[in-house]
Amino acid sequence: SLKAETHNFPTTVEPFNGAATGTGGEIRDRMAGGRASVPLAGTAVYMTSYPRTAADRPWEQYSAARPWLYQTPRQILTKASNGASDFGNKFGQPLICGSVLTFEHEGKGDEPTYGFDKVIMLAGGVGYARRSDAQKGTPEPGEEVVLLGGDNYRIGLGGGSVSSVDTGRYHSGIELNAVQRANPEMQKRAANLVRALCEEEHNPVVSIHDHGSAGHVNCLSELVEECGGTIDMSALPIGDSTLSAKEIIANESQERMGFLIEEEYIDQVRKIAERERAPLYVVGETTGDAHFAFEQKDGVRPFDLDV
Repeated sequence: SLKAETHNFPTTVEPFNGAATGTGGEIRDRMAGGRASVPLAGTAVYMTSYPRTAADRPWEQYSAARPWLYQTPRQILTKASNGASDFGNKFGQPLICGSVLTFEHEGKGDEPTYGFDKVIMLAGGVGYARRSDAQKGTPEPGEEVVLLGGDNYRIGLGGGSVSSVDTGRYHSGIELNAVQRANPEMQKRAANLVRALCEEEHNPVVSIHDHGSAGHVNCLSELVEECGGTIDMSALPIGDSTLSAKEIIANESQERMGFLIEEEYIDQVRKIAERERAPLYVVGETTGDAHFAFEQKDGVRPFDLDV
């Protein structure tokens, strides 16, 4: 498996956690390849405007440094490098290579000055999967929707939309709320379960998906989109009792994974999860009605749409 993804906005706002969750996110995406995949090694690329850290770089002196909204290029390059390496080290995946590019161009006359003001952080990596696990299975009615990983908190909200606009367009409260938190230990527990399942003689995973942008509402809807399904919100692990329904279904987490599991293998999967200390929750099932809903204990459905 080969994977790369950008984590530009989070690294611009909070370089350490932004780059750490960039690395965590691409690992998680490779874990979700096919019906389960094993990550091996990572890479990282950083692009910023000029850091102006040395006097012997005359090309950096042609224009004045911009007024930075969150972090300077020098802070970004230092903290982001530390963050990506930190996650890889704690997870157990070496970050083996990468590159740095700094760029600005001062326009003539009234032309604007260009540069990597919104930093580019590109996390990549390699891994492998068995040929028999390389393609996702087709969901069938009656399969269990399983959540793996930690509790829901008010983090990573709106990251997908905030990352697609100019930094500073939204006020800082919205932008900082969109940054995820790195939890490599929990992701390692999840990865140990994923690896164990794809090393079984029969892999019970029908399909697997990572919880990135938009959290449960994205991940779980994509798991069941060919078939439909219902999620029991009372089965979702809640770490903050003040979360609204929208915050529960849309918070992002770097360590969470979603599965469709054949029903007769649930107990087997649960035993492996307990051995690896990976929190596992059965949160719903596929229905076959081409409809997807989150249902509260009182029967109210805050999310209820055809797929």
